Amino acid sequence: MTDLASTAGVKSEASQARILGSWPVAAAIVIAAMAQQAIGHIDGDDSWFITFAEKILDGARAYVDVSDPNPPAGFLAYMPAVIAARWCGLRAEAGVVVEILLAVLASLALSGAIMRRAHLIGDDEVGLWRNAALWIFLFAAGFGFAEREHFAVLACLPLLAAMSARGAHGAASAPQAVAAGVCGGVALAFKPYYALPLAAAALVACLRRRSLAPLAAPENFIAVATFVAYLALVRFAYPDYVTQVLPLAVEVYAPARHAMSEVLASPPFLFNLALIAAFSGASRILGADWRATALAVASAGFLAAYVIQAKIWFNHAYPGIALGALACVVLATGRRAAAPEAAACFARLCVAPALVCAPFFAAVTINLTGAEEYPGLTAAVRANAPTHPKIAALAQQLDVGHPLTRRLDGTWIGTQNALWIDNCVRQILVATHVAGVARERLLGYAQAERTQLAADLAKGSPDVVLVESAALRKWAESKAEFAGLLDGFVRKAQVGDIEVWARVAP
Repeated sequence: MTDLASTAGVKSEASQARILGSWPVAAAIVIAAMAQQAIGHIDGDDSWFITFAEKILDGARAYVDVSDPNPPAGFLAYMPAVIAARWCGLRAEAGVVVEILLAVLASLALSGAIMRRAHLIGDDEVGLWRNAALWIFLFAAGFGFAEREHFAVLACLPLLAAMSARGAHGAASAPQAVAAGVCGGVALAFKPYYALPLAAAALVACLRRRSLAPLAAPENFIAVATFVAYLALVRFAYPDYVTQVLPLAVEVYAPARHAMSEVLASPPFLFNLALIAAFSGASRILGADWRATALAVASAGFLAAYVIQAKIWFNHAYPGIALGALACVVLATGRRAAAPEAAACFARLCVAPALVCAPFFAAVTINLTGAEEYPGLTAAVRANAPTHPKIAALAQQLDVGHPLTRRLDGTWIGTQNALWIDNCVRQILVATHVAGVARERLLGYAQAERTQLAADLAKGSPDVVLVESAALRKWAESKAEFAGLLDGFVRKAQVGDIEVWARVAP
């Protein structure tokens, strides 16, 4: 009787696997993900970089007329969607959603082709892996959908697949190797930190083969060459980033970190760590699966990048969580034949809960409810501004003005998205002891930013100025650079701490 019950359980698990790996389920996941984005909206980072890209297309000079601490990959990633949307007469936001959908499908198709060529994926695994990946990279991205980290983890996948193939004495075809290498270089272009997960996967391949040969794989050289070509592009096409902004990024943006105790106690870090720990424990019971191991160590590499950046933003944690969850899926499904009961138990107790919880670490609830960052702010601005208003902000956080400006079909007045330099300088001076010349240099950067914002407002004549808080306004009134900043404006509304100041008609 026990054997019959066990056999029935195995058949039931197989039946569930066929259903979960079916094409109708894949279609349902895609539809749910697209519906989520339609109900909600892309976040402030995406909105700002779309605006950045549009201004460049309209003739603005990058890092002079419009600027940001992030290198050009930040806005270039959105340029295809912006251009395509203009051709089609659609909003750029819709173009970005389509761009990510195509990027997910292309990344999975290329990764799958590499794995099949190396005989690293079975027919009974394809559907489950595909649908799990669609869930993780489309729906579970939540409010981090189309963030630069989202683009980056998708770009990493083909090179991770290629390294898995090398570890198994296989190899991608020449076109596949070129494509995977280019994708790896693109991932590095977003953040050099992402060399960590790619290097980790390459080392796993070396350990499996007991050879350094995978390090010399052509796709690795192509990835490096792509990254070097990108650096050359930045140097010669965007020299102002190198000379004007890069020093700020190094001296101001990067050092503005949270305390390590906050980073290690942050929910995204703990969830990612729990996924890796669960994977490690399950591997001891189920046995090693090198395909899953490559994903797990890449997850650990992304987790290390999250810790190094120490911003504790959920989008920074998303790549590690995504690959950690996918590693657990691959381990549970890949070991079904060897240890069916243990694999099924791991799937029920760990993998399924992880897949359900993952979207919440990307603030999926904001999208599902269509929640505004500051409820009522859009309506308040709309009620006190002309159609298609010109909007500026006296704010340290970019989400005060973005995506609000785009939501109102307005025009952003300002070289930057917010007073990010002042915000970072304050954080650095509170967290660390900085004195002498270094302190004066930081304060000088903040002063130059104030001068720039005052000039932007004088030149741009905004219809509305959003003030993040009364405290920030009083601080601004004490600065010589902001003398008369709100002359000609009257406070018309207040939403939470944010004040809405509208221009008074002459």
